[in-house]
Amino acid sequence: MPRLNPSLFWRAHHISPHAARLLPACRTLPSALTELRWIREHVEVEQSYGSNIPPKIRLWQLCERRGKGIPLQYVLGTQPFGDLEIKCRPGVLIPRPETEAYTQHLAQILLNPPPTPNDSARPFSIVDFCTGTGCIPLQFLSQLSPDYPNLRITGVDISPHAVRLARENLRHNLSLLMLPPEIYSPHLPPPEASDRDVRASVQFTQGDIFSDSTIQNLQTQNPGGGGWDVLISNPPYISRDGFAKDTARSVRNYEPLSALVPPSQYKIDGVLDEDVFYARLLEVAEQLNPKRVLLEVASMEQAIRVVELLIRNDGLVERYKTVEVWRDDPRQHQNGQETVKVGNRAVVVRGSGQGRSVYLCQHDN
Repeated sequence: MPRLNPSLFWRAHHISPHAARLLPACRTLPSALTELRWIREHVEVEQSYGSNIPPKIRLWQLCERRGKGIPLQYVLGTQPFGDLEIKCRPGVLIPRPETEAYTQHLAQILLNPPPTPNDSARPFSIVDFCTGTGCIPLQFLSQLSPDYPNLRITGVDISPHAVRLARENLRHNLSLLMLPPEIYSPHLPPPEASDRDVRASVQFTQGDIFSDSTIQNLQTQNPGGGGWDVLISNPPYISRDGFAKDTARSVRNYEPLSALVPPSQYKIDGVLDEDVFYARLLEVAEQLNPKRVLLEVASMEQAIRVVELLIRNDGLVERYKTVEVWRDDPRQHQNGQETVKVGNRAVVVRGSGQGRSVYLCQHDN
């Protein structure tokens, strides 16, 4: 990382000593000033709720932490995700804009066209593996529950810390009125509304996707009876070398290694260490039979390897008629249709940016 010119610190200090304090983490003066504005707004909100820390001291504290390289989301404690406010804490991966983009895009696919009365009458089931903060299930809950009154969502994570935070984010966004109040969850008090008024249910559970018992429990819990409707996951997908060389310093120093790098005990013959979760998730898809699968990846190269794993799986390759790679923002339409050949299959590539996710659907979109 290049050194900052000392004159930049003088310019920042002339505007505000706090801006100069943020420069080592922000790297540019416009970024430092933007983050300083956000931190000041955060302090003002804290004061409005009766904080007993003087605002000048609190501003200094937060800028000092951020200047040391601690991610802004951990400093402020939250990250916007669609219309939601997601609480963030060390030990749980911070939600990314790319995850928000493909979650919203899939929700729009599920809403266009809207479900028919017959479709909306049956349970619509979604399972999110490696759920982390719970941002993906809660975003689906926000966008889909008005049109899918029998929405059933389950978030699974091996980390008890992540599961607790996901449950807290459910309660937090309900308190902010960012989620419909007619929700059933075992993590909430029973709803005052009658059962017929409950629009959706959501739960966050601790489980290991490499454990057969975790998958068997999901098979028995499936409310649809004929396979889950959606399986989605943002799993660990970076090699140890890639984590050491390619990730930002703030990621290496502060975000959880286990959420980014597959643990060493998970091995599958013939599969790269960084791809092992995808091989397992495809095995799980064979058991749970979801109609749609969406898996976040790190790059176009990894996306192609995931499609290759699909092609090697005789039980799945004919099941999914649609196979696509979505870039960072799949909502951005390119002129003409981009395709990439993987084996004997032409895979459509959608959106702009880097390869970000692999999308499978049992019928033609």
